[in-house]
Amino acid sequence: MAIIVQEEKKPINWFNLIIIAVFVVVLFLGMYFIFFKKPELVEVVVPTKLQSLGQISQAQLDPGSTIDTLNKYFSKNFSQTVTIPTPGRSNPFLPF
Repeated sequence: MAIIVQEEKKPINWFNLIIIAVFVVVLFLGMYFIFFKKPELVEVVVPTKLQSLGQISQAQLDPGSTIDTLNKYFSKNFSQTVTIPTPGRSNPFLPF
């Protein structure tokens, strides 16, 4: 009589296999939609209020007068002189 010794085969864990497969599919779909799919172009009719932006963009601005106006309002000096104290004690060997 012969003795047959075989290792017991581990059963496949289908739940973990399905979770991994779903994760891989979601990962590849996300990469496809982010990197490869071209978005559809939506045609938008420009409202009449936005058409006046062309006139605003052609307006000439004088930076000199703007700077002069800003200097008039912000010309006050709010700074104070800071005195720096000498660090440490005059005699470090004296007790507190």
